[in-house]
Amino acid sequence: LIDFERVLNFRDFGGWDTVDGGKVARGKLFRSAAFSDASEADIARLDAMGMRFLVDLRRPEERRHEPNRWPGETTRVFINDQGAEGVALPPHLAALLQSDLSARSVYDYMMSLYREIPFDPRLINLYRDWFREMGEGGAGVIHCAAGKDRTGIGCALTLLALGVEEETFFADYEFTNAAVDLEKRMPKIQARMEERLGRKLDSAALRPMLGVEVDYLRN
Repeated sequence: LIDFERVLNFRDFGGWDTVDGGKVARGKLFRSAAFSDASEADIARLDAMGMRFLVDLRRPEERRHEPNRWPGETTRVFINDQGAEGVALPPHLAALLQSDLSARSVYDYMMSLYREIPFDPRLINLYRDWFREMGEGGAGVIHCAAGKDRTGIGCALTLLALGVEEETFFADYEFTNAAVDLEKRMPKIQARMEERLGRKLDSAALRPMLGVEVDYLRN
């Protein structure tokens, strides 16, 4: 975990041993939440890291609502809006509008979401961009909004392709729960979601959506 002032869940997810006795390089593979709240100090630090490319998995509505403050012109950025035009809300927020807001219904929604993400043509193209650019060399970062679901699947696929043991990439995925102090951030997240939805939310029902569960990735 690399601590920034206002960039969350930023991690170097290299360094793992592979089943054939190798090791995934450090300083090349990074994952993160969005950069919409990045401070000036965060931006300066990120610029100094020399990222060659960035893959932003968010939909156009997400990027318009919370545009990234980084990267600059020296980093190649990949986005894909194919099939996502005209979407008023991200799918997880739309699901909350239709849910009874029980913890069980939100958990069930997350399970179904993880069965859909790997087959979303828009995301498949972005994951392809990520793998292609990795093959070109240099450091890159992949991110979505919170850096845990769409990003988590992309990182798991990356470590799987690099020959890392299954239980290891599950551990890397689950580390999001430790990387983000959810209890501290819950009031702010809840207030932001309530403002966008015009609906009161129960923090207990939100936890299955705001954290990660290994079962999501296993299913």
